[in-house]
Amino acid sequence: MNNLPTVIDFPRPMHNSTDMMVLEERPSVSDSAKTKGPFGMIQVVKESSLWSHRWLGWAFVYVFVLLFFFIYRCIGLKPLILMYGTEKDCTSGVEAAALALGFLEDFVCATYFACALWVFDTVKHMIGQRVGDQMPMASRICDKVSTFLVSWLLFIAMTGPFVADLLIVRLRGMRFTFELVAMAIHEKDNASNASISQSEMNEAYVNVAGMVIAATIFAIVRVCVVWTDLSRWNPAFALVDVVIRRSTGASDEAAQKTKESREEAILEAGDSTQYLVSTSPSSDASTDTSIPSEKPPFDRLALFRLCALVGLLVLGLIIVPVIVLAISRSCSSLVAYSGLNATLNELFVRGIDATTQGFAPSVADGTIESAGIYIHSATENYTLFQDDSLYRRTTGFHGDLAFDVNVSKEDPPNVVLIVVESFRFHDSHYLVGDKDPSNLFKGTNITVTPNFDRWAKRGVAFSNMWSSWRTSRSVESLLFAQLPYDSVPDSGMTGGKEDVELSGLPQLFRAKGYEPFFTTGCKTDYDDWDTFLPSHGFDTVWSRDEMMELAEGYLNISSDQWYGDAHRGFGWGVHDDLSFQLLGDLLINKTVEQTERVARGEAKKPLFVNHYTISSHTPFKDRPTWYDEAMKPDFSALYEDEEYAKVVQAYLEMRYFTDMQLGKFLDRMADKGILNDTIVVIVGDHGQGPEDGLDVPEAREISATRVAGAIIAEGRLGDAVGLMVEDAVEQYDMLNTLADITGVPEGGFLQDGIGRSLKRNVTFGERVVYSNNPSRKMSVVRGHERLRYDRYSSSVLLHNADTDHEMENDQFPALNLKDKTDWRTRRDNGRRINAYYTKRWDDKCLLAGEC
Repeated sequence: MNNLPTVIDFPRPMHNSTDMMVLEERPSVSDSAKTKGPFGMIQVVKESSLWSHRWLGWAFVYVFVLLFFFIYRCIGLKPLILMYGTEKDCTSGVEAAALALGFLEDFVCATYFACALWVFDTVKHMIGQRVGDQMPMASRICDKVSTFLVSWLLFIAMTGPFVADLLIVRLRGMRFTFELVAMAIHEKDNASNASISQSEMNEAYVNVAGMVIAATIFAIVRVCVVWTDLSRWNPAFALVDVVIRRSTGASDEAAQKTKESREEAILEAGDSTQYLVSTSPSSDASTDTSIPSEKPPFDRLALFRLCALVGLLVLGLIIVPVIVLAISRSCSSLVAYSGLNATLNELFVRGIDATTQGFAPSVADGTIESAGIYIHSATENYTLFQDDSLYRRTTGFHGDLAFDVNVSKEDPPNVVLIVVESFRFHDSHYLVGDKDPSNLFKGTNITVTPNFDRWAKRGVAFSNMWSSWRTSRSVESLLFAQLPYDSVPDSGMTGGKEDVELSGLPQLFRAKGYEPFFTTGCKTDYDDWDTFLPSHGFDTVWSRDEMMELAEGYLNISSDQWYGDAHRGFGWGVHDDLSFQLLGDLLINKTVEQTERVARGEAKKPLFVNHYTISSHTPFKDRPTWYDEAMKPDFSALYEDEEYAKVVQAYLEMRYFTDMQLGKFLDRMADKGILNDTIVVIVGDHGQGPEDGLDVPEAREISATRVAGAIIAEGRLGDAVGLMVEDAVEQYDMLNTLADITGVPEGGFLQDGIGRSLKRNVTFGERVVYSNNPSRKMSVVRGHERLRYDRYSSSVLLHNADTDHEMENDQFPALNLKDKTDWRTRRDNGRRINAYYTKRWDDKCLLAGEC
């Protein structure tokens, strides 16, 4: 073998090319890293071919957004599951299902976000190409500023509802909707009266800061890094190009790669490409050596790309979301609500109005099978206008009497309905009883409401009366006998509802010749009471402003005493000492007018007054100076061992204050002889749970919804004086009760309520009542048993409300199959009637057969 030198024959350049191919040996990645250390590694990463991929910007958006959603989901997952279920539901299977469904919804949300950014980037480049050559510096500045602002704002808009939702789930057990935002704007004047703790504020700051930091990082990366420009790559066009390359062969693929590398170099130099309108490699003029042919009437490639773009948009923005929507609705309520993306849900429900149900299964559609399920036919005579509607004409009542009230048609009594702010039943030792089975008074004989107890013993008391949380909702129940509108931010009164026809106590008493009056020391611009009340039966409404004017004119109160050192007023209105005094003056003056009318041979025109107190509103700190300085009973045995002892003490002292003013009012009316001609109903608007602090006072559920109640009818009750009704009753029973006591007007009266007459005797536990709190849970009460259930999920808890006030012993698992089925049936009926009223309010058809 000859040792001749080896000759390497390099390929010669093509004859048409003027380029020279240069082969250069590049050091390996490991060699570079070894020679340059950490800085070499950074250089290697920087020069990696990864950054040349056009789809990298899209991947960055999806990864960043989905990771953000995932982190927040993990933080809020358990509180979400507990909101709709119990500790037993916090299993790995439920958590995995919720995260999986959440990922699908987050992916849809990220897709909408990415498409919005892509549209912005595309439009930005189109504008830049037009003005960039003329004003290059200004164009680049505007490019970066607009990219930052749009990226930041879109990120905040996408994540804001999601973060807010998980935040208030953890803090308040509520879900975010834009109704909450609307309520906050509408009630901005009352914001200073809201009870928000410092710990809640701190957590809100942390969550908002995290979202803002993430948005800022995202926007900075979009500004500083070229490959985050989404207009560099269009998935629809890329798909078309892949199909074309496969059909035209490898040579075209090589040409395309060469073309892409050129465009990448241009991009790195800071110039934009026109990828969206570029031609395919097969038609590139630099490589096309075929004989020119006549140009077709349309560009087939452009048409293919347009069709692919439309198809991909339909797939990503319509078809995939619809599939995810269907998957969500097919899941259990627990999984569906635990995996809910609030941003996406609000977009579909309120943004594009694609669905009223949202990304959750439906459990009630607003209809009922039969009105007879909810009407107490055993005591009420009525005629339905339609079987599946509660709209009816009530013509009378029948059945054995639980108590009787002596009322004559010739001399009808005045009726006063006093609704006491935050008056829970277990503030009254008389209602709780000496046995005190839940030890609510901690072994003492203390009562916080001695005046109520004293007067309740002279009338008929209700120790098992229930309400639905918050004051506005009590108006719907007490006046119109309805299960209140199911919404956290709104009530049936919100917006004034001037165009909704209603029939209740104001209409009943007007038909009987009464003069309807509404009085309160509270301001009535809250929740649009000032519009709702005059529109639905009250000729006269006295609120804070009227009370202040009357007090200054007749009670020698000067204007500087309201918010000065005397503190006769506070954020919510006029304190109860003044409002009760003015209410008493009203009754005395009206009684004089009635006596004069009767003496002239005219109709008496009795008075129906609905009066709301306000002093015992949270946070219980505001009080008149004279009371703050006065001696008070020692309630320390009831609060000294509590975690929130100061809050409980403040509540008990203000409860005693209002009770003291109630007692003075009743004593004064008795001394003036007014009570002999007046039926007085006293009831709490809702309860309160100061033992759990001010953040979520309704968390102590039985305290928040079980209220005090009594009917006082001096000289009219006979042997019924001192009667205690222990069966479950509800605020919505007052309409039929007062109609039965005072008499039904000739021809009957219209209503759509679900109450019964408490004047009639029924078998204990035969009838159930519903007590709901939109911000917590729903419940159905039968006798002393209370079933707590979710409006969506299947979780239920059963407790004895008398012996297990703190809800520690769930009795449901020990029930037999029949009893469990019966309770679930009651739950389902509760869901249906709850949805029924909400739908009828929304559709303005409460007094209609069909809706």
